[in-house]
Amino acid sequence: MRTLVKMMISRAAFNEIAAQFRKHNYHHVFLRDGSIDMSEIGIAADPNVFMPPGVVEVDPRDISRDRFREIYNLDNLGNDNSEA
Repeated sequence: MRTLVKMMISRAAFNEIAAQFRKHNYHHVFLRDGSIDMSEIGIAADPNVFMPPGVVEVDPRDISRDRFREIYNLDNLGNDNSEA
């Protein structure tokens, strides 16, 4: 008998780990509830990957103030009259 402790991680991290297992046909690591049993499996940082897939690092100095406000929706933080 063994104990399995579930560690909660971000959805992005889970999806990245799950994608690697699926890519390498490690389907047996997926449990009935969708969690992943990583017994005897270690993880290591990929020196060539700095950000999760789909995340793009942007230097805020490279965009205008108006574009920055648009990207982060800063002009719509409850300042309209529809919240009466």
